[in-house]
Amino acid sequence: MAMKLVYISIATLLACYIFVNKFVRNFNGWYYNLKLRNKEYPLPPGDMGWPLIGNLIPFIKDFSSGQPDSFITNLILKYGRNGIYKTHLFGNPSIIICEPEMCRRVLSDDVNFKLGYPKSIKELAKCRPMIDVSNSEHRHFRRLITAPIVGHKALAVYLERLEDIVINSLEELSSMKHPIELLKEMKKVSFKAIVHVFMGSSNENIIKNIGTSFSDLYNGMFSIPLNAPGFTFHKALKY
Repeated sequence: MAMKLVYISIATLLACYIFVNKFVRNFNGWYYNLKLRNKEYPLPPGDMGWPLIGNLIPFIKDFSSGQPDSFITNLILKYGRNGIYKTHLFGNPSIIICEPEMCRRVLSDDVNFKLGYPKSIKELAKCRPMIDVSNSEHRHFRRLITAPIVGHKALAVYLERLEDIVINSLEELSSMKHPIELLKEMKKVSFKAIVHVFMGSSNENIIKNIGTSFSDLYNGMFSIPLNAPGFTFHKALKY
């Protein structure tokens, strides 16, 4: 009798695994293939992930680990170097393009492609007009913002101070007696330079506070938009 129960349990677990892995796991892909079957062009290769959440969990995992390229690398290894893949992120079916020529065509085509943002970014953006602008207006705003800091004359103004920031940071790192995370430390150096250029501050406490706020807000923009205690998005909404 005991062995019979063991066999039944194993068979039940196996059936549940097959159901979840083969049916539930592929439901998103079947749904969108059926929905878009009458379109002129077929969907590119890829994986639509789980229902509702899609591939958001592995995307956030790779992004948070400091290796965002891993997500695209896995697509390339699984589906070949096609340059274009289907996936499901932030609650929406998505197409990822990773070939330079394709990217140029998309970014320069204002007729067929429009700017769009995940729900989490729209919710966290305090200045909504900046989210809803057209492509041409977006380029205009970008030129206005970057004009004071681009070009040889503008860079010459900041060069001396930027050299001091880099040299002092490298000397501080070289004096440490323990191993360091190079990428993490280089991000700190870059952030110091950015804060100086845009805000003119070199105060360490101010830079640290701005860095913490920026990190929380940035992580919230690329998280599951759940406004509940303990979630990254909830923390980001406080800013």
